[in-house]
Amino acid sequence: MRNGRGFRRRCKETEMTHVVILGAGIAGVSAAYALKSRLGPDDSVTVVSDKPYFHFVPSNPWVAMGWRERADVAFPIGPYLESRGIVFIASGVRCIQPDIIQIDLENGDVLFYDYLLIATGTAPLADEVPGMAEHTESVIHIEQAERALAAYRAFLERPGPVVIGAAAGASMLGPLYEYAFLIDADLRRRNIRERVPITLVTPEPWPGHLGLGGEGTSRGAVTAALADTGIRVICNALTTRIDRDTIHVAEVTATGSVKRTHALPSAYSVYWPAFGGVRGVRSASDLVDARGLVVVDEYLRNPEYPNVFGLGACVARAPVEATPVAVGAPESVYSIQKAGEIAVQNILADLAGAPPVSHVPQRARWLSDMGTNGAAYQSEPQVPLRDVNWMRQGRWVHQAKVDFEKYFVNTIRLHPADEVTAAASSIAGLMTRALAGKNGGHDGPAGADLAGNGKPWQVRLPQGPGVELRALAESLGRAPDALAGELLAAAVSDAKSYLDPAAVDAMARARRHLLVEDLPEREPGAERRGGT
Repeated sequence: MRNGRGFRRRCKETEMTHVVILGAGIAGVSAAYALKSRLGPDDSVTVVSDKPYFHFVPSNPWVAMGWRERADVAFPIGPYLESRGIVFIASGVRCIQPDIIQIDLENGDVLFYDYLLIATGTAPLADEVPGMAEHTESVIHIEQAERALAAYRAFLERPGPVVIGAAAGASMLGPLYEYAFLIDADLRRRNIRERVPITLVTPEPWPGHLGLGGEGTSRGAVTAALADTGIRVICNALTTRIDRDTIHVAEVTATGSVKRTHALPSAYSVYWPAFGGVRGVRSASDLVDARGLVVVDEYLRNPEYPNVFGLGACVARAPVEATPVAVGAPESVYSIQKAGEIAVQNILADLAGAPPVSHVPQRARWLSDMGTNGAAYQSEPQVPLRDVNWMRQGRWVHQAKVDFEKYFVNTIRLHPADEVTAAASSIAGLMTRALAGKNGGHDGPAGADLAGNGKPWQVRLPQGPGVELRALAESLGRAPDALAGELLAAAVSDAKSYLDPAAVDAMARARRHLLVEDLPEREPGAERRGGT
């Protein structure tokens, strides 16, 4: 074990600690917020990312369907990090030199660190399947989701067979099913589903395996959902080649021999590749495995360099069980958050000379949208034998995922509690008075149905603002009710940014209560408790 701690020894005179985080996604930004709030005032946190924005990855399938705009789930992250005193550098990483605790950036900068937290996400290994990069779409990154949307809209002009698939070794397969169900729901809304056969191609040994193993209720529930929607599924599938309009698949037996081959016609296809490490991290051979993923122990530290931590999808994980076609381990926002808490705690423990906390056992939880329905899955612990393993379906899951997206994005955009609000902002003034317990204006003005669906909400504006609204709407050529709803949605979003974490949690609980209250029915679906 090498410690790579020369920089920390040089800084001991000032008792400063410098933590560098690579990646400004769900893992990196959450860890940066937590570390900055718990380190000392003289300590520093630097976030490095090759992308200047944060985006909420679980919403990519919605972006690819045109159900979300980029602005709904992606925004420049620098101002939010810097408002907390976190340094942000928009640059890719050229190389990591853990022996001299140095990071060389593509912009020419050189960083030294006491602790390094790698949370870069992954790079798709699409070249492992000939033709995948050229002839299929992807929703791994938001730019890919936008390209998939453009291709989908072109496909709708000339509908044909759809193939949604995953390559051997692919992980995080929940969105594979989610996207297939979303396309099914969208085509039904357009009344063209009967013209579009959908085939799901997966390396899993059975539907709903998800890289978790331990055959529980998920197999029956997922199989039933696929049958109900008329989606054909091919399991134990090894995708061998992809042509412009044909997907070539070898279906194997339990022993790995070829059972049959398929040449699937495709007018539109989306594929999940296997993942590897990003460039720059991949070159640090002492830190990564053969695919460039970061090697960590049960404390999320690299075994060779214990001041280097890995977090999120960039971490190397062994398969839960052997399968005829390789299936990677899953990941979710929940598991990333929990791992982030452990990584932060262990960095602080090391500073304090305390023992680290293990990240074992992990737990798996996620929400998958199915259009107007959805499926929620939980497994505790993630690897067999499990004490809890259940899956529930119902419209409430769809609502819960919408709610969670808004909650998480607003949490990332949350202003620090001590930040001074802009004096010129009417919303800032109103929220300041409201949070101080004062009457901030007229009671109960305002809104229409913000989401554009559900129960309409009657709005009564005083004459002055009402006239101003109608005049504004007329000048823009808009209907006053529609414009009022959009303005109110924007105002509510801005107002939430002034809440502290406790108030954000309270609002999330109230929102869930209101959403459940409005549901016409709740469908518990399949549930099972106990070992599997």
